[in-house]
Amino acid sequence: MLRYELRQATPADMQLVQELKFLGLRPYVEKLWGWDSDDQEKRFRASFVPDRQQIICYQNEDVGMLHVEEREDSVFLAGLYVAARHRSKGLGSAVIRDVLVFAERCGKPVRLRVLRPNPARELYERLGFRVSEEFETHFTMEAGVAGRLTRRCS
Repeated sequence: MLRYELRQATPADMQLVQELKFLGLRPYVEKLWGWDSDDQEKRFRASFVPDRQQIICYQNEDVGMLHVEEREDSVFLAGLYVAARHRSKGLGSAVIRDVLVFAERCGKPVRLRVLRPNPARELYERLGFRVSEEFETHFTMEAGVAGRLTRRCS
């Protein structure tokens, strides 16, 4: 099992998080809407809130970003980005499994959205996620506890 650590993001992580997010999403955004660098930059700056994000540290290096939101009825995996050189080595799977364990302890399912062209959907399916809703541009997926009473786990 891969050992990684999470640390709270800070304002100094803005460039790292932007690079991870843009490199992770750009191919799929381009396919759906086209890529407008200025628009994406504005959207990112408006949505970057370090208090809501964690940096994934692996082998003493910052290699990814995790954004999880605990909601009333679910744990929402709002973002998971791993540097390209660390993909397909089990790191993303390890992080997602830990999110699933956390959600199980909370008695809540994990939900996420994935853009239709993004092959990460296959990873999510291997980890037990199933499509719960289909939209023109994306899928909503869910895994874990369903139909049980929920409680806050913070």
